[in-house]
Amino acid sequence: MLLPALVLTACSGGSDPGGDPGADASGTPSGSPSAQLPAAALEAGTCWGDQQLPAVLGDDGFADWVEEHADGDAALGESMRDDAAFSEQVDCAEPHALELYATVALPRGLDEQVTSYATLLDQDSPLQAKVRDQVNQRCLAGTAYGRAQQRAGGLPVQLGPALAERSNLHVAWDPFPANLWEEGQRRFVCTFEQDEPGTLRMSDLTTTEVPVAERVCVDVPGKRVPCTTPHEGEEIAEMVLNAAVARGDVNGRRAVREGTDGKFVALSDAEYAKLDRVCQTLFRRVSTGPDGVVAKAYPGAVDQWPTKQGAYVASCFAVDEDDATATRRGTVFDKG
Repeated sequence: MLLPALVLTACSGGSDPGGDPGADASGTPSGSPSAQLPAAALEAGTCWGDQQLPAVLGDDGFADWVEEHADGDAALGESMRDDAAFSEQVDCAEPHALELYATVALPRGLDEQVTSYATLLDQDSPLQAKVRDQVNQRCLAGTAYGRAQQRAGGLPVQLGPALAERSNLHVAWDPFPANLWEEGQRRFVCTFEQDEPGTLRMSDLTTTEVPVAERVCVDVPGKRVPCTTPHEGEEIAEMVLNAAVARGDVNGRRAVREGTDGKFVALSDAEYAKLDRVCQTLFRRVSTGPDGVVAKAYPGAVDQWPTKQGAYVASCFAVDEDDATATRRGTVFDKG
């Protein structure tokens, strides 16, 4: 689940002389589907291999897992097929596929609405949208993106990384594995993932450590080009504005207007000023700022206002302050 650190530790100890002789040291029966999954703790700042649930559990084990934790609903079970198994921890200094950069919990009132693990798997439910917004916000709060959003005055937007369409890098979240969730560890993992194992960390996303090929640049509106070629702007972040729309800081559906060339999103100067401040705060944090370059907010197209998932989307672009057609090469991310 896409799109936003605490350490979580559960009690575990040696095997209980009076316990199940078929259980491992954690008390998990060795023949159960979850025997090879983490039974004690998931901690922020740890890194992992690329093993996913079906590969670790096997076909029969995964089917049993779906039966137990998705109420036997195959469609809901499919949403767990690409979930990390957290079965092989890796030193973060070594190539790894996944970094668990934070763990977060829901606000108490929302958490009480999650009556079973299966309710977290229904991607189309109104509850899922509420969970998504809260988890994204809390995951990103401790990152450079979240800190920039807070420093800009607290406009309630979800500010997150912008990565190339076919990027090797991904920022995501998921509930804790079902066995831990149902033991009372009702938390979410915030993950930074690499298709090809490497040593990048979430904190590297706003630095020169990230290859320029992973950045997003445009030559003319809507035309993406490699950042190594001349371009008019670089997308430095994406924003989800749902909370700002709900609070009345930014117009939602009422911002959609009809023009001679069709519908478009029209925000007021005051709304742009609020969003620009967020973008500019992030820009100053990640770049020494090439002469004449500033960060500005651009709302998404009409089909992103909102998206099919109900998200109001905008972007932060680094552009020339006075000449929208001026081009440059490379990336504005120039801090180590």
